[in-house]
Amino acid sequence: MFVSDLLSYLSHNAWQLSLSAAVAATVLDLGTGTALIPIELLRTQPQLKPILACDLSIQMLNLAAQHVQRDQLQKDVLPLYCDCKRLPLSNGSCRVVMSNSIVHHIPDPLDVFREIRRVIRPGGVLFVRDLLRPDSDETVERFVATHAGDQNEHQQQMFRQSLHAALTVEEVRQLLQAADFDSAAVQATSDRHWTIACIAE
Repeated sequence: MFVSDLLSYLSHNAWQLSLSAAVAATVLDLGTGTALIPIELLRTQPQLKPILACDLSIQMLNLAAQHVQRDQLQKDVLPLYCDCKRLPLSNGSCRVVMSNSIVHHIPDPLDVFREIRRVIRPGGVLFVRDLLRPDSDETVERFVATHAGDQNEHQQQMFRQSLHAALTVEEVRQLLQAADFDSAAVQATSDRHWTIACIAE
């Protein structure tokens, strides 16, 4: 769903998926986990390479490297151990910055959005999705029952904590504004998710 929604946004905005390889810019996946999103993206859009698959978990990056090797994408998806608040990338070096469900894990996400602002090139695409904090404890418990009811107690508790740690749309708008992005770029896109989709100026 994340990749299909990203591609739909790119297509709807007539963004040039077929950018020349001469363009010195890359695709950045923040909090890549096991790199399944970059791999899926390259299945349909192989020209969107290289993809830097960043994570702060060595364990996740080891799994990512296994998946990349399995799909023979070692030259196209590059696992990178780094803190997304301090990216080892030059200014304006990314044509796409994407992230799925990492923001709620970060105590001060403004630092992340400021780093994204630094590394994204003018005309580049920002596409970020994460959990939307429910408006009550009752709604949290309903979501846990609905979306994690078949999981064990530990997994349910992790989902519960993630929902409590998530941001509201208004909080994300404030972060975007503080990082010099369009604050209107974020919308609630399901009962439990918000999505940022914009072209950087």
